[in-house]
Parts: sequence; C-alpha cells; structure tokens
Amino acid sequence: MIMTKTISGTNPLGGFACHLDFSLPFIAVAIHAGHHVREELLCFMAIDSDQRKFEEDTGTDLIIKGLGNAVRALESRAVYDLNRSRDMALPLTPEKFWGTRVYKALPTPEMNQKSLESYDSFYRFMEACIDSMLDRFGVCVIYDIHSYNISRQQSNGIQFPPVFNLGTALLNKSKWEKAIKLWLKQLGAISLPGIKTIVAENHVFSGKAEFCRRICSLDQRVLVLSTEISKVYMDEKGGDVYPDILLAIKNGLENAILSHIKQI
Repeated sequence: MIMTKTISGTNPLGGFACHLDFSLPFIAVAIHAGHHVREELLCFMAIDSDQRKFEEDTGTDLIIKGLGNAVRALESRAVYDLNRSRDMALPLTPEKFWGTRVYKALPTPEMNQKSLESYDSFYRFMEACIDSMLDRFGVCVIYDIHSYNISRQQSNGIQFPPVFNLGTALLNKSKWEKAIKLWLKQLGAISLPGIKTIVAENHVFSGKAEFCRRICSLDQRVLVLSTEISKVYMDEKGGDVYPDILLAIKNGLENAILSHIKQI
C-alpha cells in the first residue's frame, strides 16, 4: 500500500519517533540519536548518562528535525544498537560496546526480548516506508546521519579527522556514482562558523554497518548515504552542544539534502 498521508509521532514501543510527509523520495534517519533507557534497565546498568552520551550521536536528532521525512531513535544504543545485526544488537558484553561494561548484572531474558522487539519494530517500519517510496517514486535515498568522537579518531592516529565522512563501501558505485559525487559536493559546500569544512570518503568510516547493509539489500533502487559528522558541534566529553555550530550544520545539511534529492 502506498502511504500518502503524513505520519507523525512516536512508535507505540517508544523506540523511535518520525515525521514523514512522503512528498519527496528520501528519508533522513538518526539511528544513534537516542538517549532513553527504560526504567527497568537502569538498575542493571554499570554506565551512567554521561558515559552513554559519549557513545551516542547526540544532536543528530536535532540536525534532521524539520525535514519532510525524518526518523530518529529515542532509545540509547546502550539498550540495543540498530547498526548491528540482531544477534549482536544487545551490548551484554564489553566487546559489544567498545570494551566498556554496560551492565553490572545482565537484564532478564524478558527484558532483552522487549529490546529486540523494539529493534524489529524499527526495521519493519523503515521497510514499509521505503516500499511506499519505491512504489510512488521508483527510487528512495536514505540519508543515514551519524556523528563520531574526534578524540577517538585522533587516538587512532588520524590527526585531522574530516568534518563529514561518507561511507560507500557497500554501495553499487557504477549505479550511484553521480549521486555519490553530488552528495560529497553538497557536503563540501556547508559553511560552519570558525571551522574549515573537510569532506572525506571512507576515511574514518567506510559504511559497512548493519543499517546500510540491510537497507541496501531491500532493493537496488535504494541508496543509503551513511554520513558521519565529527562532533565539532559539541563537547564530546561533557555532552554540551554548541548551538551556533549545530544550527549551521542543521541548516547546511537540510539545504544539501533538498538540493541533492531533486537532482537524483
């Protein structure tokens, strides 16, 4: 069934929120924007709110807010990670969360099942929306927006990480070459106060994670642009956002998306 009416609100399970008007063939997503942890899980957690924020993509929900088609996660990736396969989505051991112990005691099987139900619900929703876009337009572009910690990349030997990084390792380059080059150009045109806009492809991340893999596999007419933004817009340790830089990124990215989708 083709969706034509606007969908807006929070998923019944509380895992994500959306606003989609289906006026253009794109969806902007922020799958790591969430910070919420269910009350029943909090007493099991070994990490606090600030530690979670460091690994979350704080502010990416605000960056895509206001776009005609946007889906943003509400629950923390410390509960389940939408960018990992279902069997790896729950960070029950340190190796599933960058070596950090998330839980001091493991949640019950029932709690874990509830988390996976939210994981499944998100993907069912995305697949239904994409099917509708394809039926209506014959193409669908997913702007998969993430952020990353500059300090972590510098500790890995990358002295000057790019402001924007596009991961294209899973994409059909022969089919989407024009769209990829155009998106890189659009990102490079974004102006930020006091910051030089550096854009790279497959430099700090190559776009091989589960969301891109799974969504790309739905249909060859789906393009996923896995776009990482360095946390130049916030204090990555303290979690405070710099409003002027965040607003510049938000406005620049919105203009980039609307210009890009009209040229696909």
